Amino acid sequence: MPLKYSLLRIDLRSRSLRVEYIDYDSIIRRFLGGRGLGAYLALKELPKGIDPLGPENRLYMLTGPLTGVVPIASSRMTFVAKSPLTGSYTHSKMAGNFAYWLRKSGYDGVVLEGKSDEPIYISIVNGNVEFHDARHLWGKDALETELMIRREMKCLGENDCGVITIGPAGENLVRFASIMGSFTQRAAGRGGLGAVMGSKLIKGMFVKGNRDLLAEAFDRKKLLELGVKISGRIAKGSGKDPLHKYGTSVLVNIINSVGALPTRNFETGVMPTAEKFSGEVLAEKFLVKRHGCALCPIACTKIGKASWDGKSSSNIKYEYESLFALGSNLGVDEPNAILTMIDMCNRYGLDTITTGNTLATATELSQKGKLPIKLSWGDTDTYIKLIEDIAYRRDIGNELAEGAYHLSVKYNDPESFVGTRGQGFPAYDPRALKGFVIAYATANRGGDHNEAWPAMIELGPYPFGPYPNKVFDPLAEVEEKIVFTVWEQNYYAAYDSLVLCNFVDQVGDDSLKPEEIVDLLNAYAGWDLTYDELITIGERIFNTERLFHVREGKWVRDELPPKVLKKALPDGPAKGHTAERFFEWGIKRYYELRGWVNGKPTKETIRKLGLEEYEYIL
Repeated sequence: MPLKYSLLRIDLRSRSLRVEYIDYDSIIRRFLGGRGLGAYLALKELPKGIDPLGPENRLYMLTGPLTGVVPIASSRMTFVAKSPLTGSYTHSKMAGNFAYWLRKSGYDGVVLEGKSDEPIYISIVNGNVEFHDARHLWGKDALETELMIRREMKCLGENDCGVITIGPAGENLVRFASIMGSFTQRAAGRGGLGAVMGSKLIKGMFVKGNRDLLAEAFDRKKLLELGVKISGRIAKGSGKDPLHKYGTSVLVNIINSVGALPTRNFETGVMPTAEKFSGEVLAEKFLVKRHGCALCPIACTKIGKASWDGKSSSNIKYEYESLFALGSNLGVDEPNAILTMIDMCNRYGLDTITTGNTLATATELSQKGKLPIKLSWGDTDTYIKLIEDIAYRRDIGNELAEGAYHLSVKYNDPESFVGTRGQGFPAYDPRALKGFVIAYATANRGGDHNEAWPAMIELGPYPFGPYPNKVFDPLAEVEEKIVFTVWEQNYYAAYDSLVLCNFVDQVGDDSLKPEEIVDLLNAYAGWDLTYDELITIGERIFNTERLFHVREGKWVRDELPPKVLKKALPDGPAKGHTAERFFEWGIKRYYELRGWVNGKPTKETIRKLGLEEYEYIL
């Protein structure tokens, strides 16, 4: 029987259900699943100009062909919608165990349409969908909500079922609210998709089932052999050791050493006291346990403990991006304070990166006398209060809940916002790691380090791509970084659509190889896919996302914020560097490689990629 992608559509207003079966050999082979299928559906179905927090917006919750079928960190999924933060297309991945159990529950993806007339949560068990009153959960934090749903559904073990929730930030429509899962250890953080759930009055989802995913594979034996072989190589190899031991927080000292650790709203790329919250110190003094997502051979998640103002917590999932956002970017170096703020964001359901960006913008505005509150760098007690105020939209928190870009526009201070397409930058200063100059400027969801992470060839070596095992000076302004960025954007657009964890691709010689991905897909779907076709699929997905911006007439122009474009770093290894020169000639070369003009795909490009149905947009 031919494979079909089962998509459950839930009309929340009428509480009606419809299952759509998407053909593998046509649509799925062109867009895979996850991010790619989400881009295809969003461009096709979301009307132009809709309010991201209105009932017309849809929340796509999508797994990929390899989700849950291979033991290679494959319990991941992508959420897609029109973003409340940026006002255009966004996507956000989540790991943990929800993706695995969603497929096991009977469906490959879910689309939430319309709006419920009261707070509910949804359960899906072996294909059976039920709606549950969630009025007693409204106002609870994300972790409390998950525990209560698990008790009501009689499934307390993380390895036995999956749950996602929103916290008060999502309920209160904070524009950078997250969707949380796996006991707040995982998040679909960027773009405000927790607010989309909140706007629909959905407090959470519960999934469980016994669907045999391997039974559907074209060549089950080969799929198993490949999966076990690759997973064993990664698990036994030394390439995973830093991630397993320290998690992504191992990057704190590394990025600081090259002058790229954003500090005080990107004022500098060096923080002399950053070692205090480095992965090594946290592992020694604050680590409680190491945790792995379902089907993961690495277990990179680090759960820590912290105490602040007489209160303590021992369930704090921390990582590099959060340590930067609520640490160096705010001028805070006290580990207990940083971990406490991370814990608050996780429980309230706030994207840690955007929360840190917003507080940093607010601090800079305050320092300039423009914001009607007094803030100073490192003012932890005030930051902690403001995080709660943001989640509940209290007082000035109501304004901060709109995000950093909104603040910079309201107070007419473009330099105070450091990001693109309305979303703040993550933890790498592009003046010191020049590969991010073009990667940041062109990222479709804005302010992004996952659509491309060119640091792999600046801090490398990286064994794949157009320059295998070559390492380029982080400050070099060379064409190779632009070529690599285009390749990476295409490769990871496909990768995010399978859906797999990026880290199994980033453990040196032990990594999951591109040709192995092709073999796994062919074994599962019965295709004759090639590596070149995989890259073309990624290119098709990336262009589809860009077409959403073109249709909306929003964020089409590729640009960098004034601070990193023209203002030189004052100290560190990249002292005196800006991003201006590399951006000015690099973006022209990028457009040549892409087949774009002024940020837009040409008709020739979309025809080449089989996207003729969208010619009307151009």
